Amino acid sequence: MSLDDGEIDLNDIIRIMISSDNHLGYGEKDPIRGEDSFIAFEEMLELAVKEDVDFILLGGDLFHDAVPSQNALFKCMNLLRMYTFGDKPIAVELIDGNQQFHGAINESVNYEDPNLNVAIPVYSIHGNHDDPSSFGGLSSLDLLSTAGLINYFGRWTDLTKVEISPILLKKGATRLALYGLSHIHDARLSRLFESRKVQIQAPSDNDGEWFHLMVVHQNRADRGPKNYLPEIALPEFLNLIIWGHEHDCHIEPQFNAQRNFYVSQPGSSVCTSLSEGEALQKHVGILEIYKDKFQMKPIPLKTVRPFIFESVNVASLADELHLDEGDVSNKVRDMAEKRATAMIEKAKEMVTDHVKQPKLPNIRLRIVYSDEEQMFNHIRLGQIFNDRVANPADMIHFKKLIKKAKAEKSESSPEKMKVQFKRKESENITKVEDLVELYYNNLDESKSLKVLSSKALAEVCHQMVERNDNNAAENLIKSYQKKALDYLMDNMVAEENVNVELQKFKQEITSDDIFNLLSSSTNKVRQTLKQNTPNLENSRASNSDNENSDDDCLPLKNVRATGAKKNETRTAVNKRGGTSGRARGSVDTGRTRSTRLMPQLEISTKSVDEYPDDMDVELDRFLSGYCRMAIPRPFQVTNIDLYLQQLIIFSSRTLSND
Repeated sequence: MSLDDGEIDLNDIIRIMISSDNHLGYGEKDPIRGEDSFIAFEEMLELAVKEDVDFILLGGDLFHDAVPSQNALFKCMNLLRMYTFGDKPIAVELIDGNQQFHGAINESVNYEDPNLNVAIPVYSIHGNHDDPSSFGGLSSLDLLSTAGLINYFGRWTDLTKVEISPILLKKGATRLALYGLSHIHDARLSRLFESRKVQIQAPSDNDGEWFHLMVVHQNRADRGPKNYLPEIALPEFLNLIIWGHEHDCHIEPQFNAQRNFYVSQPGSSVCTSLSEGEALQKHVGILEIYKDKFQMKPIPLKTVRPFIFESVNVASLADELHLDEGDVSNKVRDMAEKRATAMIEKAKEMVTDHVKQPKLPNIRLRIVYSDEEQMFNHIRLGQIFNDRVANPADMIHFKKLIKKAKAEKSESSPEKMKVQFKRKESENITKVEDLVELYYNNLDESKSLKVLSSKALAEVCHQMVERNDNNAAENLIKSYQKKALDYLMDNMVAEENVNVELQKFKQEITSDDIFNLLSSSTNKVRQTLKQNTPNLENSRASNSDNENSDDDCLPLKNVRATGAKKNETRTAVNKRGGTSGRARGSVDTGRTRSTRLMPQLEISTKSVDEYPDDMDVELDRFLSGYCRMAIPRPFQVTNIDLYLQQLIIFSSRTLSND
């Protein structure tokens, strides 16, 4: 759509800088790629100033880690202060929406705070990387909001229902209703939509014509049953949806004929996974809105590191490489070296005139093979390009070609169809927390856990794998212990019935119960902050000390060669490597933590019946790399379960005697 009509008053057009998935702090300890996320973020802010936008709208995942490092927080806060503060008057008026801003001292937009001088407001929802579901209930965006740097909205506070009210803004004759849906686990959000517990409230038309703009951070592509948010689930009164989380850049609005709205997918501003979608040109956009009309002006980012992705199927080159004779591995290696050299030359065409653009390119050559003899030592090959590419260790990626057997024809009875659907649903599960929950739900009674719920273990794995929260296991078990003890005391359980009641407690606990533990922690933190924070009038004359409590991307890692057979049979779900920042509460030993390889959780992605016998051992090994609790060793999930059971029984006896 075009707004280049000369009759339109420019004072009636709302201009918004659109960006998403900035992933600040991604690979920050990498000596070559460590600054990439900050450089691209700064370019976006520079463009916002240059284009004279009314405000900036971010689609989530501002930070890469749930608990960003001090370095990442400092650089982010420094850039926001540098580019968004100033004497420029704010042209957009806030009509309603004060209740939407979380963490704000004055419970309103930051530019209405008399102690701040904001020139370009920043509005942001949270994504799956910076959401507040870590133990303690605070997001990194809460810290930025409390500091007055951003306007944090769209945060959910009740996982049993989601009610979305718009922020109402006005500029001249244009009225904007801004809706935010921060990230919620896709399966949970799907259940909420199915049970009609998601309500999106629109302003009354009596107040005039509104442009309805929504920003979400969920899976958009179909990644299996209940593992994405279908566009048709969103209301048709919306005009435009800014869709975060997906890193492929499709910022040009795409029309959805079923719901009669447009969807814009900005993509990420930094490459966090060397996939084909990340190789698309990165953009930000200037969204211009006039009454019920809009137009998006894509702006390519010039500071993004060049990235070339190619995929080659060895089978298609069998005749050309004469793979039926001689040393197959060396022939494939020579082919890969020539391809990589050509890709480096191609990457030179992506170098811009921007002085801050990193020049060494990211290169990813995916080699699809069908036989192990077609593989070679890709680490050694990468060393040849050590000073020519930014990622020599993971420049080559091997992917085995799997031929699927033809499905046999079967009767289509309702019972058989139901079984096949459930089997298909389990095969589509790719998230580690879902696999862990399935595994422990299907154990024999003799091996089953006595106190710990499979949902609790699944949540621990989600926090560790998806959000890099190294304190998850320790904190969840402490909260779980307290809830179990409260359950026993509330029901006045006799000592001989404690084990039976603990089994009931384990069976009755739900995912929402586990998240309610987080909510209760959040409320306590907020009450403490409110008690210790003076109002704005008294703050000028008082210097009280406030205590702040804080609690679809492969990280850069130190790569080491592993056995080929192991890689065939298992999928590494968590590949943190050693780049994550120091966990809160850890002791600085003076050693460089970036050299430490955190454990990898490797589990089968097949159906439950085909899980390896040592899956519980694999999970034990994974969790032991994170937990520092004083529990009996060796570290085992069953050992924790027994320890927790004994601790709860002992505590209940003590309380009963008191």
